[in-house]
Amino acid sequence: MPYTQILVPLDGTHRSEAILPQVEQLARQCNATLLLLEVLEPLPPHALAVAPALLEGVAAERTADIERYVDAVAGQLRERGCQAQAIVEAGSVVETILAVAASHNADLIALASHGYTGLARFLYGSIAADLLHRTRLPLLVLHAKDE
Repeated sequence: MPYTQILVPLDGTHRSEAILPQVEQLARQCNATLLLLEVLEPLPPHALAVAPALLEGVAAERTADIERYVDAVAGQLRERGCQAQAIVEAGSVVETILAVAASHNADLIALASHGYTGLARFLYGSIAADLLHRTRLPLLVLHAKDE
């Protein structure tokens, strides 16, 4: 079964982009669209209580920066002949990835994993592991190394 919609969660780091060469090749072979997603995690409520006007301005600037980033990555892929769509959504990371996968009829989720183990995994969690347990879609996970 060829893939038609490949969801690629990014987080603005080179590490998260490490999956792009693999999905770019796969997308060309399948004539699939790459759905590049970055999730904007909401600010904690206690932060908004301190200086709401200041933080709202910072949040708007951050949103614009992320939209430019995802648009730029999608543009680079389109220049190389891939179909790519930039998506920026707000919410919790895993929930938003799953919701976007459903709403865009994704048939594959491809991501680079930090590969946390031990205490780091306890502190930071594992998006890849959460997705593995919560989706029935195929996952392509690349253990990206630090640069």
